[in-house]
Amino acid sequence: MKVDFYFSYRSPYSYFILPRLKKLIEEYDVDVNFRLVYPLAIRKPSFFKNKNMLTYFFWRLLDYRKVANRHEMPFFRPKPDPIVQNILTGKISSEQPYIFYICHLGQAAHYHGQGINFAQALSNKIFGSKEGWFERKNLSKVCDSVGLNLDDLEKEANEQEAKIISDIKYNQEQQLAAGHHGVPLLVHGDQYFFGQDKFDEFLSFMHKNGMQRK
Repeated sequence: MKVDFYFSYRSPYSYFILPRLKKLIEEYDVDVNFRLVYPLAIRKPSFFKNKNMLTYFFWRLLDYRKVANRHEMPFFRPKPDPIVQNILTGKISSEQPYIFYICHLGQAAHYHGQGINFAQALSNKIFGSKEGWFERKNLSKVCDSVGLNLDDLEKEANEQEAKIISDIKYNQEQQLAAGHHGVPLLVHGDQYFFGQDKFDEFLSFMHKNGMQRK
């Protein structure tokens, strides 16, 4: 059974769903296709118009902590935020030194068959650790943990930049065609399940449609 998994490196909810998705892959005969997309702040910055700390970010932070506690996962506000944004106004900066870099590394890792594993390892640093996730030593550890080398992966990401951007944009088109713009998004056939809180519903659907244990 085939499943498309749409993921963003800025989404804590994408981070929260990863352990359950990895367990699904390990235990069931299911083919999960990792589809990386740029965060909504890049795809549709107008979404954050009039959203600020009082109207949006504070309440989201409370929910992130609640979900983390429920799933017994560590959660820390990422420093730096993968997206440079003024949380007082919601305005997205025109300068984005982090998100394209890590997205392109992640897509290059996907070409090596390590898209989900790299996403989990890096998300654990971004959201699950107090360490400076963007420090080179920590990015090297992420690469090492999935059998890749940071220098080599950077070189590949630079050399294949046009293909990487094209593939990510294609993923975004397929995401919209599936019926939603959000992440995490799980899609099987013509059914989609948006949000980490829909994972149990997704699991039940897959069982009813014939998903078997390995």
